[in-house]
Amino acid sequence: MQQNNKKNYRHDHIQKQIMVILNETLHDEIYDNIVKLATFTETRLTSDYSTCTVFVDTYDRKKIDSVIKAVEKAKGVFKTQLAKKMTIRKIPNLNFVKDCSIDRVLKIEKIIQEINKKK
Repeated sequence: MQQNNKKNYRHDHIQKQIMVILNETLHDEIYDNIVKLATFTETRLTSDYSTCTVFVDTYDRKKIDSVIKAVEKAKGVFKTQLAKKMTIRKIPNLNFVKDCSIDRVLKIEKIIQEINKKK
């Protein structure tokens, strides 16, 4: 059981470390204005550390698709920085996806407002 806790701690620590490095890279190394609109909100690393899903959001919801495409093009910069700053054997493949959590929150909020109007 002790071994399992160590694995979970390591897994969670690496996920957090990836997110910190990606956001630092976005701030310090990226010069494309469209990519700079991105914010990395969450990372999910597979159990074998081979793939990391990175959730991307932006303040301008209309530009999210173009932001994700631009971030995908800059993937090499992100992987290079991960390789320089991390001490793991293999850098995971990065998959950038749209973070839909804010859309869900806005939808729920709208439903609640409609219910309150009917009262």
